[in-house]
Amino acid sequence: MKRRTNKRESNLKVWTMTATAVVIVLGMFALNRIPKNDELNEIRSEIQTVNKQIDQERDSQIKNSAYKQKFDVVGAEKEAQARFLKVIPNIYTKRKLSNQAKEFDAWKKILPGRAGEKFIRYYGDSMGYLKNKSTMIYFGNLTNVTHTKVTVMDVAISKNKKEITNGWEFDYNLRTQKINSFKEISIEGN
Repeated sequence: MKRRTNKRESNLKVWTMTATAVVIVLGMFALNRIPKNDELNEIRSEIQTVNKQIDQERDSQIKNSAYKQKFDVVGAEKEAQARFLKVIPNIYTKRKLSNQAKEFDAWKKILPGRAGEKFIRYYGDSMGYLKNKSTMIYFGNLTNVTHTKVTVMDVAISKNKKEITNGWEFDYNLRTQKINSFKEISIEGN
């Protein structure tokens, strides 16, 4: 009987030591997984920075919203459309090289600003066209009157009698009637 009791006590000691070792290992693992204060502070500061950026963007959107202010969106879009229609169809038509400087000056007055001048400089010297066939202007969803998406597509007839399609996407300020930026869009032919 004494032998059984010693064996039980021996088994109990082994189990106790094993359980203690497992608890210590799990405790050490759990303590290592607890985030440190400086990591938590860093995460909190990043969250605060992101929240400030979100608030600033929301305030900017509300401030520049055409629906919040008394702003004539339709009139501003018509004005922008008229400006594009005064310049782009004239670029892609038959022109004389001797009139180019006068045309550039007139177009710069119609599309003022740095980006307008850049657009005229890049595309204004387009020669080799017989006539402009059509120019289409599309306005994107209006969420901010100072950054409105305007897409312009132009179809012109080249000197070799082929239709050439050009397209641009503008970031346009309806309030000041100036181009903020632009990029040429690729158009696949049939």
